[in-house]
This record gives sequence, C-alpha cells and structure tokens, in this order.
Amino acid sequence: MTKFGWFASLEEFSPEECLEQVDIAEAAEFDSVWVNDHFHPWFDHMPDGSSANGGNCWSWMPAALERTDDIEIGTGVSAIIRRYHPANVAHQLATLEEMYPDRVFLGLGLGEALNESPFGNPLPDPGERMKRTAEAVRIIRKLFQEEFVTYEGSFWDVEDANLYTGPDESPPIHIASNNPGASRMAGDLGDGFVTVFQPPDYVQDTLFPSVETGVRKSEHNESLDDVEKSIHIHVSLADTEERALEPCLPWRGTLLPVFFQEDIADPRFIQEHGDRVGEEQLKETYVVTTDPQDVFDVTETYVEAGFDHIVYQSHSPDQQRFADYVRDEVMPSFG
Repeated sequence: MTKFGWFASLEEFSPEECLEQVDIAEAAEFDSVWVNDHFHPWFDHMPDGSSANGGNCWSWMPAALERTDDIEIGTGVSAIIRRYHPANVAHQLATLEEMYPDRVFLGLGLGEALNESPFGNPLPDPGERMKRTAEAVRIIRKLFQEEFVTYEGSFWDVEDANLYTGPDESPPIHIASNNPGASRMAGDLGDGFVTVFQPPDYVQDTLFPSVETGVRKSEHNESLDDVEKSIHIHVSLADTEERALEPCLPWRGTLLPVFFQEDIADPRFIQEHGDRVGEEQLKETYVVTTDPQDVFDVTETYVEAGFDHIVYQSHSPDQQRFADYVRDEVMPSFG
C-alpha cells in the first residue's frame, strides 16, 4: 500500500502556516508530514519581496503533533554533522516518542553549509559527512536499545549516557541520498531511504541497487523490502501557469549542485545565483501545472518505479485544493 506524505516547508511558510497545512494534511488522510531542518533557508525572499522564513523544526514538531491525532511527523531531513550531537537528537526523539507513540520519525541527510557554517563550523567533505552520519545513527540506536552507553567514536563520544524516558527502540530512521554511497548506508543502517529530484531510471538502475548492496551487509535489514523507499516531489498546482510557477522561483538555487558541495551558506548569495537558472529548467524538475492529471501521472511514475511513500512539497497557492485532489483522485488509485 502506497503511503502519502506532506512536506511542511518552514522556509517558504511561517510556523503557523505550516501548522495549518498539517491540519489540511491530516483531514485529507495523508500518512505523514515531513518538515525541513535548516538553520538558514535556501533563499532570502519570496517573489513579492517578503522575507523567507526560518522556523526551528524541533520547536515546531511538538505543536504539530499535539494538534493532530494519527499522522506521523518527522524531519525531512536533519543533518548530524557538527551543530548537533547524536545524544541530543536521541534525547529529543525519545521524549517526542514517549508523548506521541509511533508517530515520530527521523530523516537524516549529509547536510549543507546552510546548517553548519553560520555556527562557525566549516562544512566537511562528503566522505566525512557520510562517516559522521553513520556514526550518529549507531549512537542513536545504542542509546535507545542499551542502558548507560559508553561509546568512543571517531567524531563523538558518550560516557555512561542513559535515556531514562522513551521506548527501547528508536523511531524509524530514514536516510536521504542522491548518490550510491549514501544509498548503501540507507540499506545498511536505515529503516528507510528517501531521495529528491531523481529520474526514475537513475533510481532503478543506480540508487535502489545501491540500497540493496547496503542491505546485504546490514545487521538491521534482511531484504530491500525492509527499507521503506520515499520520494520527495515538488509540486505547484494553480489556475494559471504563472501563479503555479511564481512560488517555485526562489527554490532555483537547489538546482545548482555547488550549493550542496561547497561551504556557501548565505541565502542572499544562493538566491542571486539561483535566479540565473532558467524557468524551463525549473519546470523540467518540478511539477508546475494547471492540470491536476499531472499530479496523478508523476505519482504513478514513481509508484511504478518502486517507491512506497510519495511525499509532496506543495507550493500551490491553494493548498486545500491540492490536498483535496490527492485525497479524492490520487489516493484511491494507489491505496
């Protein structure tokens, strides 16, 4: 059965607007809400000149969980590189899971300078970020499963650390990847694998086989079926193409690989260079449409590619209309 997720963007919308979207998502029977975990947003301002937002997801998630009943809520995604210690993340997860059982998950990625450089932390190279992420997952799992944990790692240590509150198993951990290396880590250490922007052929020919390679060395997973596979899709549905396109324009910096690789964290600089990306390139990557059938078609494409969980980041001017369409026309076909 296909799961459906809603992405609440604390960069594009205020914390209150994101809470209102959570109400919409639960009423429309979405299974999950994913929320970004960035210190700086990906852009500085919206097309109308209003400021970008920069809400803190760890402050926001308890409010979202408290006002809903069943929907699962988690990070999409966090990066445990330097600004977080894995034990702090485990502590927060354990408390949330105690208060809202079986409704919390952790999405992890390799991070960007947006999350590190503002704290005076230079962004490590991708290899080190991968090692840090793997070590963080191991520490988090040990803290949930064992008592008074001592761990001497390459990047973090814990000494007789004990989570007095929380369950004996960590909430699900989804590892994000657009490359083979981190995909192998998802298969080895994760409960889920999540990716963004990737063509179905690349997913099937490269990323899924890499996840399966990780599964073969895993002590956590026995088969590829044990790993939930999620795809994050940017969508904007409106009555005119202009209205659909406008809220997507600030995100063009995310189409430039340099900002995922280099130590660049100023949203003003990222947006200045993102604004040079052509609108056609954006429309080739995002679903920018006046036709709801396009939402159905992209969903079908990724379900057929093998994804279990479709997560929409909707930039649509009318979020209620988008959610109603997914509930009424999309979910029944893939439930």
